Amino acid sequence: MRGSSFGYLVKQGIINTWINRMMSMASIGILTACMIIVGGSGLLAVNIRDVFKEIEDKNELVVFVKDDADEITINELSDRINSLEHIADFHFVSKEDALEEQKEFMGDKGYLLEGLEDDNPLPASFRIKVDSLEQLGYVVDELRYHKGVESVSAPTDLARTLTGVEKTMLVLGSIIIGILIIASAVVISNTIRLTLYARRREIRIMKYVGATDAFIRLPFVVEGITIGVISAVLAFGVLALIYESLGTMFGGSGISWLTGVSTTLVPFSSLWKWVLGSFIAFGIALGAFGSGSSIRRYLRV
Repeated sequence: MRGSSFGYLVKQGIINTWINRMMSMASIGILTACMIIVGGSGLLAVNIRDVFKEIEDKNELVVFVKDDADEITINELSDRINSLEHIADFHFVSKEDALEEQKEFMGDKGYLLEGLEDDNPLPASFRIKVDSLEQLGYVVDELRYHKGVESVSAPTDLARTLTGVEKTMLVLGSIIIGILIIASAVVISNTIRLTLYARRREIRIMKYVGATDAFIRLPFVVEGITIGVISAVLAFGVLALIYESLGTMFGGSGISWLTGVSTTLVPFSSLWKWVLGSFIAFGIALGAFGSGSSIRRYLRV
């Protein structure tokens, strides 16, 4: 196909979007609504994952060192921790540092601990962060029986609960988004099929006069892509407005838990490129596929 013919067919496809504006508007409306639902589900999943990530970052396990552990034993324990997988960070807290931390924690009552420097009841410890809550049990099991370890304190029950909830929500979210994508594909394909049915005579006449399948198909594919891109831009604008409005509304609600939600929302400014790119790619793919597959039956003359 020559460049001039290709340009003509692309232009014709864009013009056809306007000529058949009633059906185009129906397709745009349906596809925009589907994108908003899918995009909203995706943003919800991103925010939930961010909340879980924040919880993971704040949780740590504490390995208490035996009072009679000498420097060699402590160094061996440090090397053991350093050799383990899934350790994001760790540091040693001496008995003296633990006492100072406790004084700071007690604030004005910290003076009650004065004089304990020579008979410090607080143990030395290692504060450890893991790279995933799923690995918390593994790290605890690897350290609890070390000769220098008195005990290990870790939120293992919380870790199991959060991990289970996260996996469940990930699976359910993936299923819901998958269903919505399939539903969007079916609906938009049927809508485009109605458009093609209304123009079936035009297609057959072009076929009879010798037009190639590619010549006939390209304007419809361009029309589908145009509908997809318009839908993507509209869906992006509506979703951005809803997302920002919800953040503002929650922040000014005066209700403590809603205000807390607004502060934990992932800023849309860090997501908009991902959202817009996904919408445009989804719209182009769905529009091209819907038009290309639906016109196939009308090319059999």
